[in-house]
Amino acid sequence: MASFLKVTLFGSSNSKATAFTPATDIPSLAGRTILITGGAGDLGRAAAISLAAHGLPAHIIIADLPRDSAAQETALSAIRSALPAAAQESVKLSFLDLDLGSLDAVADAARRFREVAPEGRLDLLVLNAGIMPVKAGTTRDGYEVAFGVNYLGHALLARLLLPMMVETQKVQGDVRVVVVASEGHSMAPKGGVVFEKVKGDCKDMTYFRRYGQSKVALIGLAKTLAAEYPQLKIAAVHPGRIATGLGKTLAQDSKLIRYTGFLAKYMTTTLDLGVLNHLWAAVSPDVQSGFYYIPVGILDKKTIIEKDTTLAGRLKEWTDNELKGRY
Repeated sequence: MASFLKVTLFGSSNSKATAFTPATDIPSLAGRTILITGGAGDLGRAAAISLAAHGLPAHIIIADLPRDSAAQETALSAIRSALPAAAQESVKLSFLDLDLGSLDAVADAARRFREVAPEGRLDLLVLNAGIMPVKAGTTRDGYEVAFGVNYLGHALLARLLLPMMVETQKVQGDVRVVVVASEGHSMAPKGGVVFEKVKGDCKDMTYFRRYGQSKVALIGLAKTLAAEYPQLKIAAVHPGRIATGLGKTLAQDSKLIRYTGFLAKYMTTTLDLGVLNHLWAAVSPDVQSGFYYIPVGILDKKTIIEKDTTLAGRLKEWTDNELKGRY
């Protein structure tokens, strides 16, 4: 509880930020293909809108939970309608069904993406989707649900798409992965990740400990992938405290969040500010691969991944074993 309150009351904000203005600091992304997981949600949608409006990429693919065609078009229309005329005419928007709670579904989504990716390229992968479930549960594959969705599904998706990104980098040069973590990493249990329990529901942990270890793992994912793929830029980010759909969903099941909800406006920032760290990591020349940034563009080396020099390696070993034969 103490760590939860510390993050809630005194966690990272968007103060002392690196100056970053999307309208002037997002360079031309002409010809580029961008894939954003959780793109139908608040932050993913905001990132898609800014990248489309200011960078004018060739194609943005929104990857989110499976929906019927009408619901997909509604999600895409919400993005399209927010764009200036030039972007509406030049940027193609598509929807990709993606269920991060099923490793088979993740593999199928990666296959479908590779089949339709224009010119076989992927320039920017934003691993943005996330959940913070109050009730304990597991994914279809038996992993603790926050860890399975937030981390393991994304780890598999990245592994399946990185070979395509390496080939893109040979032509385009600047190819990136943005991993959306959270200051919630500081709420993780002792040791960062309880590896012997994540193949299960971790019901003996509080929901913020379960969430915290999934975010520790995402920071570790950025570090291990950056070491393995030095030709790419791969960074983890915390968007800041934002009143998004995640918080609204959390409030439905958490009495603590409901009772303290009136404080949200004093402790959160707007979506426009919250997406800046996503965008900065996606385009800034100052990004150092393998590191975690708080808003905006501030390097944070105080995470357990940085303090425990063995944790990222143990995470990679565990992940490779769990995903063996899937990539």
